[in-house]
Amino acid sequence: MKGRLSHEIRFYLGKIECTSYGSFQKKGFLLACILLFSCATPSSLITDPSTARPAENYQTDSGADLLDKYRVAILESSERALPFEEDLKGALLESGKIVVIDRKKTADALNEITLSMQGLATAENAPKIGKLLSAQKLIQIRESGKRWAIELLDVQTSKVDFNRSFSENGSGRVFQELVQFLSQNLLLRNLSGLKSTVSSLKVTLTSSRKTYKNNEPVNFQVRVSEDCYLYLILLQSDGDTILLFPNDSSPSNFAKAGSTIQIPDGKSGYILAAGEPFGRDMIKAIASKKNLDLFSATPVPGTPFGRITNPFDVVARGIKKINTEIREEEWNSAEITIQTDP
Repeated sequence: MKGRLSHEIRFYLGKIECTSYGSFQKKGFLLACILLFSCATPSSLITDPSTARPAENYQTDSGADLLDKYRVAILESSERALPFEEDLKGALLESGKIVVIDRKKTADALNEITLSMQGLATAENAPKIGKLLSAQKLIQIRESGKRWAIELLDVQTSKVDFNRSFSENGSGRVFQELVQFLSQNLLLRNLSGLKSTVSSLKVTLTSSRKTYKNNEPVNFQVRVSEDCYLYLILLQSDGDTILLFPNDSSPSNFAKAGSTIQIPDGKSGYILAAGEPFGRDMIKAIASKKNLDLFSATPVPGTPFGRITNPFDVVARGIKKINTEIREEEWNSAEITIQTDP
């Protein structure tokens, strides 16, 4: 039959691979999975405009501290590194998601705490510099033998988030990797900060295991205490954001209270499996008593899934919608992390 899959669809956490008459493969697939729920009873689905009630809007004081951009400081290391620093600044600003703090402000802050020019971005010094500059991230470029090294330090955790070495001619690729990492990390940070503290709604999110080896099947289980509408989105490390659920195989995203939601469900002809790139991935669940239309997507050829365009703006609007249209006691969230290894 034309257009019908002849074999299972195999989706890798790390890439998509569909074994059918045609196949689709995409690398760079998992920095994080996010499960988003919009919960309501079936009767809340209003199809007659004449019976629809005006939308209720609530201003909540418990929403996520939503950041539109990261504030980043590039710490000077040597005169020879200056051309790299200027190129990096241009790449960061071009992303539209990063503010680069003025060089003079950075220099004044370093002078104020009398730090030497070597080893500025350390776990001990990061909070001091970050507080003085109101920065979330610190970057330093240093010579490392015949090569160069770039390091990104998180001010809040004092941990190195990104560390790469590069040659004189290889800086462009590494700088773009850093920009991509920061953009994705900002989106994850905003989603992770979306938490309710007073809701009676219960959301339970589990995985079959904490660590998965290459090609091992991956699945998630979700239980909620209210009837729900479920959204599952995946943030790729290359910047793509994929809407996994609802999808062409499961167009209805209604989930009943008390039942266990299996992802994948074992009936739709596809499985999830661990794959490249390997690392630590986050899955987040959000449950709401109101039915919200949070995401739209265009089809990914050869798969039942959709691609969300302008993911940062779309997801940010979703977070703002949750914070402004729903009382805090009417939604809740949960999150887990898994590790994928070769």
